[in-house]
Amino acid sequence: MTTAAVSKAMSLSLRLMRATRTVETSLRKDHELTEVDAENGRLFIGQGPAAAPSWLPFVGEFAVGRPLRLRNRSCGAVLFLKIEAEGHPGVTRTMALTFGTGHHALEADAFERGFGLRVVLNAVARSNLRGIDVATLDATTFLKRVQASRDADLEGFKIDFERDLVRLAAGSPKDTTFARSLAGKDMLTLHSKTSSSDVREKCRKALTLYESRDYKADFGFIDFVAPVQDKALIETLDGLAFAEIQSLAQGGSSDLHLALPEILDPEEGVEIGYYGIGLKPGAKPSFSQVMIDDYVDELQGGRLNDIADMAALRSSHEVRVIRNGELDKKQKRKLYDCLVFEVDHHGSIYVLFGGEWFSVDKKFYAAIEKSFARLVSPVPFVASTTATNERDFIAELNSRTDLLNMDQVKISPEGMPGASFEPCDFLSTKRQFIHLKDGHASDLISHLWNQGIVASESFVRDGKFRKEFRDNAIVRQRKYRKAGFEKLLPSGRSRPDASQFTVVFGILRLRYRRSGALGIPFFSKVSLRAAADRIALMGFNVELHLVEKQAKLGKAPSAKKAA
Repeated sequence: MTTAAVSKAMSLSLRLMRATRTVETSLRKDHELTEVDAENGRLFIGQGPAAAPSWLPFVGEFAVGRPLRLRNRSCGAVLFLKIEAEGHPGVTRTMALTFGTGHHALEADAFERGFGLRVVLNAVARSNLRGIDVATLDATTFLKRVQASRDADLEGFKIDFERDLVRLAAGSPKDTTFARSLAGKDMLTLHSKTSSSDVREKCRKALTLYESRDYKADFGFIDFVAPVQDKALIETLDGLAFAEIQSLAQGGSSDLHLALPEILDPEEGVEIGYYGIGLKPGAKPSFSQVMIDDYVDELQGGRLNDIADMAALRSSHEVRVIRNGELDKKQKRKLYDCLVFEVDHHGSIYVLFGGEWFSVDKKFYAAIEKSFARLVSPVPFVASTTATNERDFIAELNSRTDLLNMDQVKISPEGMPGASFEPCDFLSTKRQFIHLKDGHASDLISHLWNQGIVASESFVRDGKFRKEFRDNAIVRQRKYRKAGFEKLLPSGRSRPDASQFTVVFGILRLRYRRSGALGIPFFSKVSLRAAADRIALMGFNVELHLVEKQAKLGKAPSAKKAA
């Protein structure tokens, strides 16, 4: 007589296998799980061997008397279930439920990307969100987690619908019989009362929600940047990204960079290393962060010709975590998953992030390009420069009589001691506040937009800021033997007419290698539009001046040490 299954509160971790995969090809080749007999599914389990923790030798040096004998043991399981799609008799999909360390045995590419996120957005009302992870794509990628203390509306999470790529969402579903709470990215985590007898029904519900389009009512903005499904197109885009990597390894330039696609625990002190065919042989250096310069160093010191194409790189190159001086065998990710690249292919914009290609919605793209075209000045204050960096460019501009160097003048607004802001890099006789940035340096281009916003707000609102701006202009005139610039600025007592001034963003850029055009990355255009709108609301005119950079880029690798 079979004992009836008892429901109990627990968390389930679900992944949806790609239709082209089998159970065997969904498991890593080096997995150490053993298959055991199972009813209505395939079950793999594993018990890790006892092993001393990596920190034991250090702690052991403080122990007096007998040596310390501490051991860690881990265990895990993966259960594969075939689930019949609702409304499609005979059509099945395979789901993998993981327990303990079982997820380490899975091949990430074998499962549908964004499965968990799509389920959550279809199941949870916008008013019942608990947390959202986003990636803000730019020259440096920012990963942000916004978490509410209780269910809250989407508006409270302050998502920038144009710039932020939603990576994970959590909340309370409308159907509480399905789960008490959900969280999802690629994997779906559901917290519910369940048992072995009803787990299939929960998997079927998750599959139905994944295929739904209900999310478009409240979360349609996620389709501004949507996953690419066409395999042939993905191969073409991979080829373009691989060409960029080859160019970097040969000393060229590119906007391609690296970013870990998930948030790391800031309390864990870890380093990373690059491993794979064709990389620099010998003792591996370790690094404090993922940086394209460091990875390129490893390529240049190795055998680049051994890496035939992106498929070879994707299957071999890894970023591995080094914890307490030792490799953490379970904490590794494909380097491909860390690549961030934006490319214009046949008039469409594609972005590689988190191991997946995304296409930018054409209407969204057209709207951004239209606003960008309005901001770009057809006649920049300087057309081109041979300066190798921003500092040299500033020195070059010093000789012009129509520009006053205000670089590194620091002013603290009223009530904000220590919060020193630059009013601008140069003040022109045309009443232009010129803010400069080397667009190929490691700093964020969007940081320049923020500088312009802060300086503009301070100029309009703060009499102390305006007075010190004018006073410093007089000092700089004497230093550079120029005159008349202080007359362009109002005194601290009088409120300025912002319409008389123009905020100019001057960016040094190399022409794009493929198109030969002079521009900035698409997501920098997105953030520029928001910044320009904010500054224009204060009454200022806003312009972008693109200065062609002709000199070859230098490189500033991050500090590293031998592992």
